[in-house]
Amino acid sequence: MGVKKVKISSVKRAAHLKSKKTPLTKQQQNKIKQKKENLRSKRDQGPSIFSQKAHKRDNLAQRKKHNKLSSLGLAPLEADNDDDGDDDNLLDNIADMLDGDDLAMLNENKRKRKAKTVEDVDDQQQSVGLEMAYATASKKEEETQKIKVNLLPIKSRDGEIITRSTEVDYVPKPKLQKQEEDSDVEVNEEDDDEASVYTDSDDDVVNDEAAAPIVPTKKMISTTDLLIARQQEIERQKYRIGIICSGMLEKPEDKMRNFHALYELMDEINPASGLPNLMPVRKLAMISVTEIFKDILPEYRVGQIDTKMQTVRKATLERVTFENALLQQFKKFLQKMEQFTAQVNKRGGLKNPQTVKLATVAVQCMCELLEAHPYFNYVQNIAQLLVYMLNCHYGTMRQAVNQCFRTLFANDKKLDMTLFIVRRINNLIKTKQNNVHVECITCMMGLKIKNVNLDAEKENELKQKKLESHRQRLISMSKKERKRRKKLTELNKELEETRAEENKQVKLQKLTEIIKMVFTIYFRVLKNDPTSRVLSAILEGLAEFAHVINLDFFSDLINVLNQILEEQDELGYRERLHCIQTIFVILSGQGEVLNIDPIRFYQHFYRNMLAVQAGKNHADFTIILRTLDEVLVKRRRNMSQQRLMAFVKRLLTGSLYLLHNGTLATLGTIKQTFQLTSVLDTLLDTDCSIGSGRYDPELEDPEYCNAAVTSLYELTILARHYHPTVRRLAMHIANGVPASGDGALPTDIGKLTSHELFTQFDSTQMAFNPTIPLPKAGQPKLKRGKPMFIRSDFKREYNKKEGKFTLSKDKPTLQLDFLSALQ
Repeated sequence: MGVKKVKISSVKRAAHLKSKKTPLTKQQQNKIKQKKENLRSKRDQGPSIFSQKAHKRDNLAQRKKHNKLSSLGLAPLEADNDDDGDDDNLLDNIADMLDGDDLAMLNENKRKRKAKTVEDVDDQQQSVGLEMAYATASKKEEETQKIKVNLLPIKSRDGEIITRSTEVDYVPKPKLQKQEEDSDVEVNEEDDDEASVYTDSDDDVVNDEAAAPIVPTKKMISTTDLLIARQQEIERQKYRIGIICSGMLEKPEDKMRNFHALYELMDEINPASGLPNLMPVRKLAMISVTEIFKDILPEYRVGQIDTKMQTVRKATLERVTFENALLQQFKKFLQKMEQFTAQVNKRGGLKNPQTVKLATVAVQCMCELLEAHPYFNYVQNIAQLLVYMLNCHYGTMRQAVNQCFRTLFANDKKLDMTLFIVRRINNLIKTKQNNVHVECITCMMGLKIKNVNLDAEKENELKQKKLESHRQRLISMSKKERKRRKKLTELNKELEETRAEENKQVKLQKLTEIIKMVFTIYFRVLKNDPTSRVLSAILEGLAEFAHVINLDFFSDLINVLNQILEEQDELGYRERLHCIQTIFVILSGQGEVLNIDPIRFYQHFYRNMLAVQAGKNHADFTIILRTLDEVLVKRRRNMSQQRLMAFVKRLLTGSLYLLHNGTLATLGTIKQTFQLTSVLDTLLDTDCSIGSGRYDPELEDPEYCNAAVTSLYELTILARHYHPTVRRLAMHIANGVPASGDGALPTDIGKLTSHELFTQFDSTQMAFNPTIPLPKAGQPKLKRGKPMFIRSDFKREYNKKEGKFTLSKDKPTLQLDFLSALQ
């Protein structure tokens, strides 16, 4: 620890240096010490021979002096008398030697001297008496002194303001005596060659030297005082945390020790002051430390370097020291976060509202650190802890971790952390026997799985056979041809290295392993616990990643899904739609080679199309849109005309009770289907004489509902829709989907797909697209109507008497006196 430097003024410094004694050297200190020891030993041993000889010499000198005075006729002086007595004796001895005028003058001087001494004593006694009298008088005056104090004014009955005043006893203010601290101020003046000691200007803030109890204890405290004191303490700690954090961000290498002050604010009881920390202060300290680590942590993983075994440069040594100190502080912070989360996640923990709030903040802090630095040290420990928090009992924490993992999966380019987290989730679900919360499954929906080939092993075997046959051909080649082929192979290898093909292969292997782990979780739940509460999330995941499922699992998976649809009556519409979507995604891709009849799945889909409406479940209409893309667009050639017409008719019927963005998406799908096939033109004809029978909309089988004999009457209703784009699109379909001319769509609307229409025209954020124009300002025009007559005879009489009708001058209205005119 360095010596703390104290800042003093230049005047105090000069006075200190003036009074400062030059320090003694070690040699001088040793000599003084030896002298003191010698004196102490002499006292213990008694008088020595040398001291006796010195004493004899002193006695001899005194004896010579005594003899000299005796020869002059003077009495020897005694050393024990005081100064006045010595002077008097001396004058007496001299008076014996004098006579005449000299003796008279000497006696006069002696008399004046005694008189002056008496006067001085009298003056001194008189001054002391005066001072005591003045102090007594001033004290009595202060006791009897009165001061005038103004009182509050009063108002008389006449409305006059009367001022009042009174006299009260004077109470002098106590004088505060400054307590001077007898502390040695050490000022180190180091030369340029010596190492400079770093002085921290924030030490008073870091050490919280201005700390005081939150509530005074000497008087009665009200609730308002408590709240004010609490708010003042919070503001003071906010200021302190801000000063500490700003100092650490300026120069973190020299202020690693300031982390301890922030760690103390996280504890329930502050170890430094012994007072409890307020809850907002604890939260603020946790968030502040998180932000500091997000800024100063490096993007790489810190390695361990043994500086004792190998020599490094000075700059490298400083960097290694800083990284090691930073790693230790980061580890300590994570341990504190783990303690907060353990109180609510483990059995026997203290579960109260305060601990839950702290645990929530701790989980959010760890999520932010994982997103900001996914490759730093101890990140796997953070991920493992967050995986366990996915299954906690608090929805806020589960949602935070779920969103964190989705963001990490989307931004992870190395895929190392993604693979680690998916493995941890697999172990958690396996340990809990599928009894986990839905967030454990839905977080994997953020995986970016596109081009993954799970049949890579079979392809590798085929590739190996081809290489073996190619090797046999190379053996039979000539020497010149083999040499040419070798150079060509080396060149191709270099080209692959420049294209980073090897990294792509490693990344593809990791991605393949991830998707295998994901499907292991999905198939385990479907096989062992098809009634689990995570079944909906499992089916949603299967529908999302069905395009990468291995071909060998297709038939078994379709049978399992069909069994779920038919046997589980309590299955919700959302789970049914996900099952149907998964099946059609499988059958539209590699599953076309399978000999499976999808009629039963068409019936399930036709039955559940009307389950979504303009209410809470309107967002689930995207599931129907994805399934319609597979059914009406990709598999339109495998459908009969009756089934295709039935789906279009039911889809347009369902669009009547959707929001405008759902209606636009429905019309977009129908428009695309009209453009791809000409079979649906009969639905625009209103002639009912074509065909036989009648349309039954309540029949659940689309093949036999007889949709060919009906028309799309819903377009006339949608042509008067409140949304202008819906009206335009409905008229476009009613006109036969023309590419140009009357009824054609503008380019910006015609190029949008059904999913883009559903997203762009969404009004959940209270924004109408397009914006509603303001009405034009203007005054309505009043038109004078023409008279209409039912009886012709009354018309003739009216024409005869029309000239007699006059306008009133008082009122600008037509006054018709029919009664007088007719009479």
